[in-house]
Amino acid sequence: MVVKKGLPEDVSTVLKQLVMNGHFSMAGRVLLTYCRRTYGVDEETAARWTVAYFQREFPKQLQRHRKRLAGA
Repeated sequence: MVVKKGLPEDVSTVLKQLVMNGHFSMAGRVLLTYCRRTYGVDEETAARWTVAYFQREFPKQLQRHRKRLAGA
């Protein structure tokens, strides 16, 4: 049986603060680094997990960030 624990409270809080302050890229880097170091996965897997997390937790901010990147 797999037990889903989620992110630690301190990591979750940092991500929320970064996203709400408009530092979406930095929040992505924090989560990517956390996944790589904690779970020992490769860059590609950590990137997929990061995108999935932001799609689930911050869909509006992710959409806004993607529009801004497409327009640049």
